[in-house]
Amino acid sequence: MIKAIIFDLDGTVTNSELLHRQAFNILLKKYNLSITKKQWQTIFVGAGSRFIAQWHIRKYNLPEDLDDLVDRRRRKYQELLKKHPLKPVAGFMKFYTALRKQGYKVAIASSGHRSNVLASLRAIGLSGIPVIGIEQVHFRKPNPEIFLKTAKMLRVRPSECVVFEDSVPGITAAKRAKMKVVALLTTTPKNRLKRLRPNKMIRNYNFISLSTINEL
Repeated sequence: MIKAIIFDLDGTVTNSELLHRQAFNILLKKYNLSITKKQWQTIFVGAGSRFIAQWHIRKYNLPEDLDDLVDRRRRKYQELLKKHPLKPVAGFMKFYTALRKQGYKVAIASSGHRSNVLASLRAIGLSGIPVIGIEQVHFRKPNPEIFLKTAKMLRVRPSECVVFEDSVPGITAAKRAKMKVVALLTTTPKNRLKRLRPNKMIRNYNFISLSTINEL
């Protein structure tokens, strides 16, 4: 029986991937570098800012301190968040409300910084949701650690969880955690996600109902 629903954040709960890419591009501009939409979709979605920063430092031999670049990128995202209204993925708020009314446990498990996750949730009017961020785990997705830790926090078994994810690393991590997975087609090409064999694929939350959860 499914008792808990675990959501990724960016691209799964919020339409925030564009702002994350924009924050990186602002900082990379002085090196005449930018991350294209295709690069973001195929390499960086779900990877986390530390991986993305390290990838650029190594590939282009940038004279940057990794921790400093990651921190400046985090602060730049929060600056952009104040200027650009953030919206939830279509149908999410209604689906989330229905989950809570039915007594499901709900949490966020994100490869983003906890401060960014909380800021994004506040931006769409949500608070009080348990959150596990990248600082609280040793390994990033596709390692299953973040989902297993979230299940432990919620006091449920992995088999009692359904994960909603939009990225290849995230879906892979959820499957390695032995959890059911619903893939959102918000950021990653359908053919890439289909290869991972999620239990279900949806465009947004208008294409799923509570009755579907226990049928996965």
